[in-house]
Amino acid sequence: MIAQSLSTRYALLALVAAVQIGLVGKIVFDRISLLRNGREIALPIVPVDPRDLFRGDYVTLGYPMSQIKIADLPAGASFKELAIGRTTYVTLHQGADQTWTPIAVAPAYPAAVADGDVVVRGVVTNVWNTQESGGDRVFLRYGLERYFVPEGTGRELEDKVRDKTMQAIVAVGADGEAAIKGLLVDGERREDSPLF
Repeated sequence: MIAQSLSTRYALLALVAAVQIGLVGKIVFDRISLLRNGREIALPIVPVDPRDLFRGDYVTLGYPMSQIKIADLPAGASFKELAIGRTTYVTLHQGADQTWTPIAVAPAYPAAVADGDVVVRGVVTNVWNTQESGGDRVFLRYGLERYFVPEGTGRELEDKVRDKTMQAIVAVGADGEAAIKGLLVDGERREDSPLF
């Protein structure tokens, strides 16, 4: 009886361990798949250099699409359905100058997306409603705000960027999920970030 109880416990522990390993494996597979197969776009950024105790140096990145003013969107755009903490989809269009700019913000993935446009999924961090015409703004995070670099290189990267143009090379999946593949610093591609 005791031997059967122990074997049942070991079987349950093995099952729990297998499920946990499977979940971690899926997370790794999904990230690798996104980075390999996602559509690649380059977004302008502004870096700052903090440090994470567990993961080392990183550069904090800000994007123009992280703060969207309603006046910059086509007529009829509204932020009424957006709320703090809500998943939101931003449609980006690449202009003649190769810059990606927001053209739509919606609480659901758009039914139709024009050829060449990209939809990025984000989370609303704040919504400002002002009295001035076109002054309403929405603030979003996309999970693209931290880029980890080898220890001791964060400040060097920040210094390099002060006088040069810097962009994030971002892979965007069909569902709007995005991940940083690397950086483009004054035309030089850097892909030394870890997968997570």
